Amino acid sequence: MTTEEPYDRWHKARPREGEPECPEHPGLVPSSDHGCEKRWQARWRDRNGQQRSKNFPKNKKTAAAAYQRSQRAAVDEGRDPLPHRGQRKKSATPTIAEYTETFLSRHEGRPGTVDTYRYRLRGHVIPVLGERRIDTVKRGEYRDFLAALKSGGMPDSTRSGVKKSLSALLSMAVEDGYMEGNPVAGIRLPKAKNREIRLTWKHVVALAEEIYPRYEMMIWYGALQALRSMEAAGVRRSDMETARGKQLVEEQRQRGRAAPLKTEASTAFLPVGSFLLDKYVAHVARWRAPLSEGALRKRERRGLAPLRAEYDDLVTVTRYGTPVRENALCRAFNQAKERVRARGIMIPEGATFRDLRHFVDAVLVASGLEPRKVQARMRHARLGETLDTYGYLIWDVDWENAPASFEELYGIPAPPGLPEAALVPRAERETAAR
Repeated sequence: MTTEEPYDRWHKARPREGEPECPEHPGLVPSSDHGCEKRWQARWRDRNGQQRSKNFPKNKKTAAAAYQRSQRAAVDEGRDPLPHRGQRKKSATPTIAEYTETFLSRHEGRPGTVDTYRYRLRGHVIPVLGERRIDTVKRGEYRDFLAALKSGGMPDSTRSGVKKSLSALLSMAVEDGYMEGNPVAGIRLPKAKNREIRLTWKHVVALAEEIYPRYEMMIWYGALQALRSMEAAGVRRSDMETARGKQLVEEQRQRGRAAPLKTEASTAFLPVGSFLLDKYVAHVARWRAPLSEGALRKRERRGLAPLRAEYDDLVTVTRYGTPVRENALCRAFNQAKERVRARGIMIPEGATFRDLRHFVDAVLVASGLEPRKVQARMRHARLGETLDTYGYLIWDVDWENAPASFEELYGIPAPPGLPEAALVPRAERETAAR
């Protein structure tokens, strides 16, 4: 063994004659530590000649050797080697609950990402592990924790999100020196299955008819423009009127406030069909007229705060003149589903507003539109995301139930090969329905 190699804790460096060989590693003699989790030990002496060491897992021999070289080089050059972890005072190590607040305050991600981490950590991790010191929870305990979430009925997609948030927290704790490694890294969970929620034009039209009338435009923004829920809530009149036949998408609403979009690729100018433009004009005329003096006095008598000027530009607001929030839209969407099912239209029970976005992807792919054009409409950073996620869910589009022709709905020429029903203009459909 060279001096630069780490010490092998599983095997004796100077075995006695006649000692039996290791059955797993011929030519070596097992030590009493054989099979322990951390096989490799980096060793060096500090400037006072005192022996120091640090143990590494069985698959980290190279890392142990590199660490050993760096420590020995630091001592040889008169520099202080990296602090010996064993000298840290245990009392200074925070609990998981305490470190969660540190993690959330220091994370530099988008506000929506931090909110997601906050929800997952406070809602699922802290109630179970929050009182434990962050360096005392073992890998097996985290595995048991994740298994308990599954046995409690949590979907695999949600559980993967909890694991991702927990892993991000523990990675920061490693950087801060509270642990030697991330115990969650490498734990594999079953891949979540694609949501096989198949919406049809019949479902979409019925949802638009049954949802709270103020929110109808949001259904069309989801089903035609592929906007996410809070992107639909954040559409401004200036977005619809900046460029003729185009809609600007550059911000969303989070908790009522303007916020950046999910990714850089989400910013775009989207074509707008005549069907959506007509809906927009009618919506603004009905719901976005300035409040009368009587309504303003009524708000004042109720003690309501004055409406912000920025709210005047929003296309969709609540009956109080404020931005639509996620929980309000979710509640209205679920109520609309119930009314649709009461009409005998069997919309999937698990359908959410996000499935309107998946509906757009599926319809455009099934219609034969060029993949790059579908990607542009969906505002995906990668083409594979467009084709692999939900584009396979619809093979036969029920164009006879669509409210208008393909071009009127999406503001782009219809691709060749569409059935005759996809080319019927809105006026002819309305005439035939009478």
